[in-house]
Amino acid sequence: MSPQTLEEFLAKLRISPPSTVERVARNIASARITAGKSVQEVAARAGMEADDLASIEAGARRASGTQLVNIAEALDVLVDRFFIGI
Repeated sequence: MSPQTLEEFLAKLRISPPSTVERVARNIASARITAGKSVQEVAARAGMEADDLASIEAGARRASGTQLVNIAEALDVLVDRFFIGI
């Protein structure tokens, strides 16, 4: 049996792999949770509304490049942390 990619495995199960937006969203949420910070705290430090950050973490909307940099700075991480697994 040959090894298969995650995408091939998910296709066999008829499950769509997460989109790039979903992966970035999960990575932002993961970084925030790991840092032990609330949505409100990170949003305030990033100069944005908590509802906007919550929407980004939920994958309901995309973050701009500037927002990604501001969120990373608020979490004291490098912005590439949000692109792990992509």
